[in-house]
Amino acid sequence: MTNGTTEYIHARVDLFFEPEHIACNYCPLLETYARNQCRRTGEYILDAKYGVGRWCPLNFETNEQGEIENESVC
Repeated sequence: MTNGTTEYIHARVDLFFEPEHIACNYCPLLETYARNQCRRTGEYILDAKYGVGRWCPLNFETNEQGEIENESVC
């Protein structure tokens, strides 16, 4: 009998940003109690208003006219 987990299920979540608001400040994963910290990576975000964290795992896609297409923000 094992006491550990031997299998995990991968889950995905869709997050939506307005094109002019692609920054940690608009992300629901941003924790803002004492300092800005990403709930996903644990990274402390220095400038959440204008940029994204160094280890941001999000990939962005756009429609046919958009500039960002299936691109990681890192």
